[in-house]
Amino acid sequence: MSFELKLAWRYFRTRRKNLVRFTSMVAILGIAAGVASLIVAQAIAKGFSDEMQDKVLSNTSHITIFNEGNTNFSNSQIVKRSLEKIENVQKVEPTTYESSVISSEDISAYAVLRVQSSSFKNQKNSIQVSLGKELAKKLNLKIGDEAEILTLENEETPKNSKVFIKDVFETGLYEYDSTWIFADEANYLKIKELQSFSPRVFSVSVKDIYRANETAEEIRKVLGNDFKVLDWQEANKPLFAALSLERKVAFSIILLIIFIASLNITTTLSLLINERKTDIAVLRTCGAKTRNLVSIFLFEGIILSLAGIIIGVTLGIVVCVLGNYFEVISLSKEVYSLSYIPFKPDFLNILLMVSLTFLLCLLAIIYPVLKASKIKPLEIFRQR
Repeated sequence: MSFELKLAWRYFRTRRKNLVRFTSMVAILGIAAGVASLIVAQAIAKGFSDEMQDKVLSNTSHITIFNEGNTNFSNSQIVKRSLEKIENVQKVEPTTYESSVISSEDISAYAVLRVQSSSFKNQKNSIQVSLGKELAKKLNLKIGDEAEILTLENEETPKNSKVFIKDVFETGLYEYDSTWIFADEANYLKIKELQSFSPRVFSVSVKDIYRANETAEEIRKVLGNDFKVLDWQEANKPLFAALSLERKVAFSIILLIIFIASLNITTTLSLLINERKTDIAVLRTCGAKTRNLVSIFLFEGIILSLAGIIIGVTLGIVVCVLGNYFEVISLSKEVYSLSYIPFKPDFLNILLMVSLTFLLCLLAIIYPVLKASKIKPLEIFRQR
């Protein structure tokens, strides 16, 4: 260990005057609080973004295909076979979304009826559907109960059908759980009194969700301009753009707070240098060069910075772990779609935060270190 580092460590551990001791503690705690806040804020933002993305992707198609005029596909089997040949396509499901109203004994609610492929075999003549958990709760319906679904057979004639609740599902997103009704093709045909199913939409699942835009472009080339192809990133672009902007703004604001906290290191080192003027004069008299003095107080500032960063990282991770254990962030599902946000600290994000914080602290160290290098020993001894 070099003598510069030994002296810096000794100065860090030695009892100091009250003011220097106070500013040292403020500097360390300020940096620690800033780093911990940054880790927690980014963990919450990432948790919310990841949860939203997971819920959306697990309950909606990765790529949606429909006619420009929102009409039924007349050649659905040909379209399906063409799509299944594309490399990244995993599954192609013909479906239809239709606005409807569902009623129990004395309560009615708006709903979206969606056709979903199912291996379920209905052995009864009754029409059976699945309801979202929140929709079933709103209508006071449970499995086996009877309800009525009102759909539009055409633009003028409404169609009213009695249905039985086969199942209650939960997606985790309030918008879906409070509005969606699932029916397989057979039950949908009974509701609409049709002989055959002609889909309006194709839902495509892909193997690699981050190549969905490339796959969507391939689908456009295969199907031509008569079809509208929308991948999940494009469909949810405003949502994820808003979440990304929120993370960047929070990151910038807290980083500014860390910079302000790091200025306490400037104050601490300035006071320490003033306190150690005699030591500096003695060192210069004994042959210490400018770079030796610079190294001593540079190491002192780095030790202060690292102490704050280590405490901050530890505190931030502990808060995230405890926050997940006690499920601290519970939200209103009606407002935020999700009922709970997990903390998801990311190693690369933490490394970036630590690096930027350390860089800001180094900038704060520069002034007092340069000031220490300009101290003249003769002037110090004359003052004594």
